[in-house]
This record gives sequence, structure tokens and C-alpha cells, in this order.
Amino acid sequence: MPRLRLAALLAAGSLALVAGCSGTPSTPAPAAAAGSSSAAPSSSAPATPALAADKVGAAVADAAKQASAVHVKGTMAQDGSNVNLDLQLNPDSASGTVVKDGLEIPVLRIGDKYWFRFTDSLVKQAGIPASAAKQLTGKWVASTAKVGAGIADAFKVFLDYKSFTQGILGELEKSTFTGGEQTTLAGAPALSFTSPDGTATVAATEPHYLLRMQDPKSGAMEFGDWNKPTTVSEPPAAEIYSGPGS
Repeated sequence: MPRLRLAALLAAGSLALVAGCSGTPSTPAPAAAAGSSSAAPSSSAPATPALAADKVGAAVADAAKQASAVHVKGTMAQDGSNVNLDLQLNPDSASGTVVKDGLEIPVLRIGDKYWFRFTDSLVKQAGIPASAAKQLTGKWVASTAKVGAGIADAFKVFLDYKSFTQGILGELEKSTFTGGEQTTLAGAPALSFTSPDGTATVAATEPHYLLRMQDPKSGAMEFGDWNKPTTVSEPPAAEIYSGPGS
């Protein structure tokens, strides 16, 4: 299922970030998270027009192309690790938090500039000396800073709305779905389709946005607030790292 591929990317990004930090006492990272999009499947709801199972992949891909933003939230399991994702993706910005096995990595993106904030868990896992840790903990570092050089590359793929949605939904287009049972998600009419990899829940009416991907082994990802971009601002000056390598 596409989310397995995403989990691998997130895990790789997390490890790359820690690796970059561990060698240098002043290597920063992550940023703050986004809004919310909870959902709970329920009983039947009207689904007009109906969506044929063999059209699911193309329909959700077309819907995403019509939008410019999405809120992604969920938990995935990959190779014995758990990855929790909470991201708001906009046309030219993003904000959110990735947590991998307790390692919290907050991130921000504004245009081509990325920001990472050092949390206690990141400082600890990176093995940063106590003297440097005092300066870094809770501080943001830009990808343009010397200590942030190269770190952004590990996260670019899932902090860009177009790249993220094309990667996930492009994989969905290759899946074979059956079903189309009526349900509701977050109070809205939806359709539930199954494939050998799991379940996809999509909006019952056009545009057929993807609302949830789920399977028992890998976890679930929810997609909400489609086409509702938010404002992302740079961190306050007092929260930006200003030590060596800044």
C-alpha cells in the first residue's frame, strides 16, 4: 500500500536528520504541527453520484489536482517502527510534526526555506554535548544555516503538496479496488473500497477526495481540510538558534 512507501521515506528522513546532528554539536532540526482532521466511520449515507471501484484511483488523483492543500494525520508501522505524522501541506508552505519511535521532529517550510526545531528527544538521540544542547533545545534552525545544511533534503518529498499527493495517489492508481459501501467520515457521506493492501475511504460526491487509507498491519492515515490552505509564518526571532553555525 502507498503508505508503506511513505513510512519508509519518513523513517529515512528521521534517521538522516539524526545522523546529521550527531556529528556536530550544533546541528538543528524540526518544527511545529498543524491543525486537525478527525474522522469516525459510521452507518450508511447517501452517495451520489456513485463511484465505480475501477475508477477510484483516477478519481482521487483528479480531486487532489483540483485542490491546493490538505491536512494529513495518522500512524504507520514500518519494519518494527512506528511513525506518527501530522502535517498541513499548502501550495508553497507546510507545517507539522513527525514522531518516529518517540523521536519528535517538528518541521516548517516556507517557499524553498525549511525550518527544524530541536526537541528534547532529538537532542538526546543525536548525542549532542550538554553545553551545545542548552543552546539548541527548543530552537529553530533554517536550512540556509550552516548547521542545517543538507537536512532539508530528507524532508522535501513530504513537505510539498504536489510531490506528496502525487506520490501517494499515484500508487493508489495502481491498486485494484472492490466494493464501494456507503458510510460517513467526520459526518460527511463517504464510500469505502477495499484492495489486497487495505481500505480506502473517499468522498461520496465529486470531487472524490481521499479521506482515509487503512490496513490492519500498517495503520491508518487520514486526509482532511482539502483545498483549505493555512498561513505558515517563520518562527519568532527569539526562538531561532543564533549560536555557532547559525
